[in-house]
Amino acid sequence: MICYSEALQSNNLIITLRSLQAQNEGSEIVLRILLECGENREERRLVLTASQYCELKPQKGVLSEEAFEQLEAAAELCRAIRAGESLMSYGSNTAGMLTQKLLRRGFMRATAIEAAEYLKRTGVIDETRDLQRELEKCLRKLWGAKRINAHLWSKGFDMDAMSELPDFLSEIDFEENCASLIRKHYGEVPRDREEQRRMIAFLSRYGYSLDEIRCAMRKLSD
Repeated sequence: MICYSEALQSNNLIITLRSLQAQNEGSEIVLRILLECGENREERRLVLTASQYCELKPQKGVLSEEAFEQLEAAAELCRAIRAGESLMSYGSNTAGMLTQKLLRRGFMRATAIEAAEYLKRTGVIDETRDLQRELEKCLRKLWGAKRINAHLWSKGFDMDAMSELPDFLSEIDFEENCASLIRKHYGEVPRDREEQRRMIAFLSRYGYSLDEIRCAMRKLSD
């Protein structure tokens, strides 16, 4: 095993790109690289995405140290991208959420961020679409606007996606949803003042404003 940093210091390291081979129907390129330092030899196998290969254009033959380090960084990014795609297969993630998951898998922060941004650019992560889906889940639970807003921010949606939230929420009849929640849990507006107070506290935790709660109570009373 060659110690890369020690070999560099000795100025005896020779790095050779020996072969390139496509895999996964051409979506990836496998590079086989030989490191030689005196009598010591070590082979490295690096995998790049097809787009990385087209950008870096590695050629068979002797590589400079800078070119080798670029290829290693690109291969690590490719590995993070594939890990991100695997995580996305289990469910949607925002770029922020996916970055945190990649960090927990041992990737460096810069690599994790770059991988998440790549998946966002290529449409694997679509935060506006995912925000709408998450909003639909919240509405099925009869949450109010304040709780929905806090929940979506906690999910890490970016500013572009969140900027569309007010338009989505403006189409929702939260007074009617609040009335539905009262029907579901109480049947009708409680007559007892203390029971009403507890109901209002309950509805507030669901994210409804006092005005929405009062309107819903009047609607049910009428």
